[in-house]
Amino acid sequence: MSEDIKSSLKTAELKLKKLRETNTRFIVISLIASVLATLLAGSTAFLGPLAGQGPPAWKWTCGIVALFTATATVFTGLHKQLTVSERLAKVTECVGKLRSIDFSYSNAVSEEEKKSSVTEYKKTLEVYGEFLV
Repeated sequence: MSEDIKSSLKTAELKLKKLRETNTRFIVISLIASVLATLLAGSTAFLGPLAGQGPPAWKWTCGIVALFTATATVFTGLHKQLTVSERLAKVTECVGKLRSIDFSYSNAVSEEEKKSSVTEYKKTLEVYGEFLV
């Protein structure tokens, strides 16, 4: 049973790592795109288009601002739609429970303590199964 618990813990920790990376990636891309759109639009408002003169320069500048804004919108929407934050919180909780179960099982003195840890492990599998497959 100890190996099952450790295996589940490794799986959950791997999912946690991947979700953290995804969460960070989505947030950073969204922020960078928003900042670039804001800076480009703001500097254009004060200085005029940065890529030449006349209507073509304005079209290019507005198009680039729109591209940055769309990128920020898409990544913010994906972050929300894929419920990255919620899944990250849930897998973090799962890892904490599995670490606790692993510690309890490894340090159990009596057979009753081991049974209690096994029961808790089974409950955790039911609740957090999506992260342990």
